[in-house]
Amino acid sequence: MARTLTTRPAEPTPRGAEQTTTTADGSPGQRSVRSHDFLWFWRAYTVSIFGDQITLVALPIAVFARTQSALAVGIAASMQGATTLVFGLFAGALADRLRHRPVLILTDLVRAAVLGFLAIMVIATPTYPVEVLYAAAFLLGAFTILHDAAGGAALPVIVSGRELLKANGRLSGSESVGNAGGPALAGLLTSLSVGLAFGFDALTFLLSMLGVSRIRAFRAQRPSQSHPTTMRSDIFEGLRVVWADRAVVKAVVLLAAMNIMAVAVEAQFIPYAKTVLHLSALGVGVYFAIGGAAGVLTAMALGQSEDSRGSALILGAAIFAAGVLLAGIVPSRLTVVFTYIAAGSGSVLTFSHWSSLRQRRFPVRLLGRVTVATRMVLFGVMPVAAVAGGAVARAEGSRALFVAAGCIGLAACVWAWAVGLGSLRVDDVITDQQ
Repeated sequence: MARTLTTRPAEPTPRGAEQTTTTADGSPGQRSVRSHDFLWFWRAYTVSIFGDQITLVALPIAVFARTQSALAVGIAASMQGATTLVFGLFAGALADRLRHRPVLILTDLVRAAVLGFLAIMVIATPTYPVEVLYAAAFLLGAFTILHDAAGGAALPVIVSGRELLKANGRLSGSESVGNAGGPALAGLLTSLSVGLAFGFDALTFLLSMLGVSRIRAFRAQRPSQSHPTTMRSDIFEGLRVVWADRAVVKAVVLLAAMNIMAVAVEAQFIPYAKTVLHLSALGVGVYFAIGGAAGVLTAMALGQSEDSRGSALILGAAIFAAGVLLAGIVPSRLTVVFTYIAAGSGSVLTFSHWSSLRQRRFPVRLLGRVTVATRMVLFGVMPVAAVAGGAVARAEGSRALFVAAGCIGLAACVWAWAVGLGSLRVDDVITDQQ
C-alpha cells in the first residue's frame, strides 16, 4: 500500500475525545503511536494477550482433569460466546456511558482476582468443583467483553484519526506474537501446574492494569454526565447506527464470511496435519509460529501507512482465502507454509483496517456499542462454522473442507468488491456523526 502524497485538511476530533497539544519533544501531548499514552496502552494490551492465551489452554485442561469429559470442556469453551450473546449489547452501552480508565482498570482487577482464586483453588483442592470453573469462565467472558468495548472506544482518545491504522497494526502485531508464543508458554506452565498457569495470567492482568493507569489522556477525561436516556434506548441507538451505515454492514458481512472460513479450518487443522501432512505436535507448533511471524511483519508494514480503505479489507481476506484453498488443492508441508503466511498476514491486514475504519467512522460516544454489535455477528457465526466444518471434514475429508472454505472466502471477496466496498477510502470516513 503506497502512502498518499497529498495533504489533507486537519480532521475534527471525534465527539467525546479530548483535544490534546503537541509538545516540543513530541511526547505526552502528542496523540500518535510514538506518544507516552499509546506506548503504555500497547504494553498493557500485549501482556494481556499472552495472559489470554495461557487461560485459553489452562482452563480446558483444568476442566478435563476433573471430568475426563469432552462435553464438559465444550461447555467451558462456550461460556465466552454465551456471555457475548447474553451480556454483549448491555456491555457496549455501559462502556459508552462510563469513563474509559475506571472501566479498564476495574475489568483487569476483577479478572486478576478470578484467576488468582482459581490458582489457589486448583493448587489447594485437588477435588475442586468443576462448576466453579464454569462460573469463572462466564465471569471472565463477561468482563472481557466490557473491557474490549471500552478499549476499542478508548483508542481514538489516545491516538489521532490519521494514526489509528498504525496503532491497530501494532496491536494486531502483538496479537500475532501472543497467538504464536502464548500457547507455547501455556504448555510450559500447565506442564508444571495448572494453578501456576492461572496465577501467571492473574499477574498479566495486574500488569495490564498498571499500564492503563499510566495513560494521561484518560485522566483528562471529564466525569461522565448524567444520561437522560435509558440503557434500552442506548442499545437500540447503537444497533440503529450500525444498520444504517451500509458500508459497515458490507464490511461485517465480509468479515463474517472470513470468520466462517477461518474457524472451520482452524478447528480441523489438527486432523488435517495428522492425516494428510503426518506432522508431529512440534511441527504443528512451527506452523503457528510461522503465521505469527507473518502477522508481525504485516503489522510493521502497516506502521508506514495512514490510509484505511475498503480495498485492503478485501485484499487481506483474499490472501487468507487463497492460502486456505491452496492447502486443499495441493496439500504438502511446503504449501501449508504459504497457507500460514497468508493467514497471518491476511488476518492482520483485514482486521487492522477494519478496526481503524470503525473507530473513525463513528464518534467515541458510540464506539462501545458499535464494537459489541459488530462483534456479536462475528462471534455468532463461529459455533455454526465449527460444527459445519466438522461435518464436511467427516463426510468428505479435511482436504475437501479446505477447498470449500477457501471458495467461500474468495466468493465473499468477489461479492464485497461487486457491491462497492473496495471503493471506501479514509476520506469517506465520518468522524462526527449526529
